[in-house]
This record gives sequence, structure tokens and C-alpha cells, in this order.
Amino acid sequence: MRLLIANFDCQRIVTKEQVTNAIRRLPKSHYEGIQAIRYDPYRTLATTISFLQNKASCTRTQGFYYHEKDMSVIIIFPFQSLAEFYHILYHEIGHYVFLRTLDQGQRDHWMYKVRSWEKKWISEHAKQNSREDFAETYAFYCLSSPRLLAVPHKKNFFQDIVFGGSRFSHFIA
Repeated sequence: MRLLIANFDCQRIVTKEQVTNAIRRLPKSHYEGIQAIRYDPYRTLATTISFLQNKASCTRTQGFYYHEKDMSVIIIFPFQSLAEFYHILYHEIGHYVFLRTLDQGQRDHWMYKVRSWEKKWISEHAKQNSREDFAETYAFYCLSSPRLLAVPHKKNFFQDIVFGGSRFSHFIA
């Protein structure tokens, strides 16, 4: 795996090995273009990126997926538990998968069909927009959450389209 996992020694909840193992459970196409996953306890990197993009930095987010041209980076902010870490990690990888792994037809299918069939949300955060809905559903799917029972069309989309044909071992934190 050619992926920099950095700065996780600044906290005591998750080890670098646990981060690596959590990623290896996914199909390779779901992470192979990500260059780094970095723990950013003071939001330094995220604040700098927001400044350079002339955007306000949101202090409510727990993680951040940054991509520009051929660079994809996941930044994770402080978390309180191992379960919270896994949810943040998979949520941010979900953003990568939505933008870089799915083709336009699959994204359109998610945005204009699956979401219109399923008027339910897996979380409050998922209500924001189709990208957040996808990333939240991705995280809950990876964690084998019982919440998926409430959104069967979305669960089927993940089984058939997002993870279809690849080996995937669900991970329960």
C-alpha cells in the first residue's frame, strides 16, 4: 500500500496499524488514489487549505477530504473513541469513492434515483446533500450498522454498485 499514514502518534486511541488494517478491509480501488491520511489535532493543515482556497474553515467537521488534480488527502481531526474514528475514516473515504471511483452514471443514479426512492436518511448529517448522504451511508455500510435496514435501496446500491464483485469484509468497531 502506497499511502502515507501520518501523525497518529499524537493521540492514544488508534494506532497506525489499526488505521492500515481498517483501510485494507476495503476494495483496493476505494483507496488506491489517496496519497495520505493524516491526523490533524489542531486543524492546522485544514485551516491552511481553507485559507488558500479562500473558503471559511468549518470547525464542526470531524474530518476533511481534500482533492485537487491528482492529489487526494484525508485529514482527521480529534475524536473521542475508536468507533468514532472508524466512522470518520470511512466517511471521508466515502467522499473519495463518490468523486473518484464511481463514474458519472453511477453518481447520477445515486443522486437522482436512489435518493428519490428512499426518502429516509441514515443520519442527520446525510440530509445535507447527496455527497454527504453517500459518505454517511458508506461509513455505516463499512461498519455493518443496523441503521442500513431503514434504507434498503441505499444498502442495495452499495452491495451491487459500490462493492459489487469485490471482496469486502465488514468491519465492526
